[in-house]
Amino acid sequence: MAHVELMLRENVRYLGKVGDLVHVAPGFARNYLVPRGLAVKATAENRRVLARKRERLDAEEAARNAELAARVAVIEGVVLETTERSDENGHLYGSVNASRVAELLNEKDFEIDDDNIRMERAIKDSGTHEVELHLFGETSVKVTIEVTGEGENLEARTAEIIAEIDTEDEDAEEAEGAEEAEDAGGAEEAGEPEVAEGDGESKDGAEDAPEEDPEEGASEEQ
Repeated sequence: MAHVELMLRENVRYLGKVGDLVHVAPGFARNYLVPRGLAVKATAENRRVLARKRERLDAEEAARNAELAARVAVIEGVVLETTERSDENGHLYGSVNASRVAELLNEKDFEIDDDNIRMERAIKDSGTHEVELHLFGETSVKVTIEVTGEGENLEARTAEIIAEIDTEDEDAEEAEGAEEAEDAGGAEEAGEPEVAEGDGESKDGAEDAPEEDPEEGASEEQ
């Protein structure tokens, strides 16, 4: 059976892109491609119009791919951290599902919807996990999630908290002791007597002798 030559007006999966010349069965052309506006006859005018359209779409695709590559470079290798309620063995009481992963990503200013998260099952245990993100088309990246269980190593964390409290108490006692010593030194300085100037005593502590009147001495000799 002879095939029909057409030009694609739109991208058709498994067939071609806008402006491509395709050879298809007459029934496929008549019943599907042409009625849906996906293809037209390969005339000179259609070739010219579709060539311009193809050029525009290629430029848009290149810009989109560049933007996508930039997003992949930023997101790929991201490590997310979350602490969830768990028992002492790290088994979570709840789970980390796609919604929680999207929430963690949005907290880091990555706009990701739940639908972009690819998880076979929710995370039920603490530890390091990888989650796949579907970004666009066939492009996907993986991010790492570090899940910590609140119930794990509870005794060790309690000991750390107690040690921190003891350290704060010691620092407070040292500060209080230094303040008391400073206050005591100030009180001693305030209690020292001061020597007043002009108190009538000489340098060796003796009183100054009264001065004699020369006229009174002369009269006594006479």
